[in-house]
Order: sequence, then C-alpha cells, then structure tokens
Amino acid sequence: MINKVSSAIKKEIRKRFEYGEDLKELAYEYKLSYGTLRNLSSKEKWEKGINASILYIKEVEKDIESHITEREEVKGHYKNLHKSNLAYLIELERKKERPISKAREEALKNRITAHRENYEFAKELYSIMNPDEEIDYKIKLAKYEAYKKELLKDNGDDKGGDIEI
Repeated sequence: MINKVSSAIKKEIRKRFEYGEDLKELAYEYKLSYGTLRNLSSKEKWEKGINASILYIKEVEKDIESHITEREEVKGHYKNLHKSNLAYLIELERKKERPISKAREEALKNRITAHRENYEFAKELYSIMNPDEEIDYKIKLAKYEAYKKELLKDNGDDKGGDIEI
C-alpha cells in the first residue's frame, strides 16, 4: 500500500468521494492505505456525497431535455394530422361539396374522432399540457432553478452554470 498520494490522484479521489463513492473502495482501487485517505479526507474536510445532488440534477435535466424533444415531435405529428384534415375540410367547403358517399363522410368522421382520441392518449403519455398546466409547470421550474442555484452556491460554484463531471 502507498502512503503518499499525488495531487492529481488526490483530486480524482476527492471528486469521486464527494460524488458518493466509498473511501474504502477508493483506497482499494488506487492501492492506497485507507488510513492515509481517511486522515487526508478528515484534514481537508471532504464531505461524502456533497456533489451527489448536483450529479442527480444534471441527470434529471438530461432526461427532461430528451422528454421535451420527444413530446414536441409527437405534438408536431398531431399538428400535421390536424392540418391535413383541416385542409381537406376547407377544400370541400371551398368547392361547396360534401363527401361523395355516406361511407366517405363516415370515414372522415371516424378518422377525426380517432385522431382526437389518440391525441388525448398522447397527452397523458407525453405530458402534453394545456396553457394552465404549462403555467403551473413554469412556476415549478422557476422554483427548481432557484433550488439549483442555491445548491450550486452552497457548493462553492457561484457561477450557477454547468459543472464539470
């Protein structure tokens, strides 16, 4: 076992410890004396898991971004479906026509109903919000951002920006 620790290894171990890894496992991995690491961490006042919440926030943000992208894509598909139905109905109105047969009229009605029902299901599945729900969401997001800034400030990063991991 090694009792002296280079500054580069010490920084790496401290970073991993502050993200929640166990000091004994780190000592074993880096082939260092556990006592040396324990004394070093105590002397420099390392706090286990202090950065775990920041790491969690970054993961949540990444997940939210992918969810938003997927949701916007789904909304775009339903907008296109609506536009195509609307264009067809406008064309019929412009020509002062009704669908040629009762079966076509029924098919159009069924297609529009199916799109509406599928959109309702997609709203639940992809958390597509109406304007009131979006306002509530933005209020929660503002509270989240304030919490995140407070967390970053408490961690010594006053920039409030991205954190290297």
